[in-house]
Amino acid sequence: MSTADFLTNLFGKYYEDNFDRIISPSNLRKREFGFMFFKYGSIIRHLSFDDENQLKTFLAREAPSDVFYSAAYYIQPAMPKMPMKGWEGCDLIFDIDADHIETSCKNEHDRWKCQVCGKADKGIKPDKCPICGESKIEELKWLCDTCLDYAKLETIKIVEDFLIPDFGISKSEIGICFSGHRGYHIHVESEVVKKLNSQARREIIDYIKGGGIDPELHGLQEIGRKKLITGPDTNDKGWGGRITRNVIKFISKLQENEILMEDKSTRKKLLTLIKEKQNIINSLSRHPPLWDVMRNIDINFWFLIVERAINMAKGEIDEPVTADIHRLIRLPTSINGKTGFQVKPLKLNEIASFDPFSDSQIFEGQMTVHTSDVPTFRIGEETFGPFKDEKVELPLSAAVFLLCKGVAQILKT
Repeated sequence: MSTADFLTNLFGKYYEDNFDRIISPSNLRKREFGFMFFKYGSIIRHLSFDDENQLKTFLAREAPSDVFYSAAYYIQPAMPKMPMKGWEGCDLIFDIDADHIETSCKNEHDRWKCQVCGKADKGIKPDKCPICGESKIEELKWLCDTCLDYAKLETIKIVEDFLIPDFGISKSEIGICFSGHRGYHIHVESEVVKKLNSQARREIIDYIKGGGIDPELHGLQEIGRKKLITGPDTNDKGWGGRITRNVIKFISKLQENEILMEDKSTRKKLLTLIKEKQNIINSLSRHPPLWDVMRNIDINFWFLIVERAINMAKGEIDEPVTADIHRLIRLPTSINGKTGFQVKPLKLNEIASFDPFSDSQIFEGQMTVHTSDVPTFRIGEETFGPFKDEKVELPLSAAVFLLCKGVAQILKT
């Protein structure tokens, strides 16, 4: 049996056995659906369903590798071209992916291989092969606890620091799910956002990513002849309070060994911050705050610190996903064909304790496969690998993960 046949049968059995547990999106008849299959290379889309039973029957019968539905609502979702569908609105979607977050672990577990000369190495894929100069490079993006912990923290930040306090979105209008691979999705279903066009959604993106933030407009300025420095309060709404809270956070974490690469003038002032850390934090935490606590720290230096604080405070999101009013997004409770993990729906109070390597696993049993080059990985409480060109017996969830990632094969009988 081929890998594609095996996974198709396994996924089909999941959808058949969990017929009543598969979640259908709201307003199902107005959603476009798209599917990928292990035996085909491209997505099949522009499909629609009349009811939940029809959708679930399709999943059990056809066993797709990946299931997507439109964030948008259409009058005729099955029409083959967008202008023919009759767009009525769109949920606000955020995709938080570890690919867009700088993590050092990528240098340890990601792999790449030149398809021309065969040069292979660990780390982030180069634009061109360092040996032959060709750009035909195959990439294997792995996932680990570090990657997904960073993505989780970003997800919580976007919901709790932006959507709820700044945009006034209620918890009941926010859906969260683990993507089944390298991140999380946030679904906002609200009449307030439904009619927003792409440009309006880009404004939301810019706000969350801290684009074009002017500290002076949030109160950081010099006043009077003595050039007294004033700035925002931690209790201020929006980016004003966020700036001050993250300046405090930046200063509290600042260490001498982190500033060695700064220029001499900046390093001297940062050393002052470190030595007077608690005094400055106390002064900025007051209401109103005392920004002029250190006379040898001028307004331009505060602008530098605020810039770094903004970089800490901003949210990391996949911009095209949020801006696209025709975007297809993964169906919660479906399976991600890149890993065999469930696209797991989560409540806001569940995400902090959620463990994707345990809580999104859906297959039970044992299986022996032949691996190629496999980095270390964890499924449940067990850690496996690294493996290289060997036969290994694994829990079924672990074996399916490797088969889906393309780094293992079914043993020939």
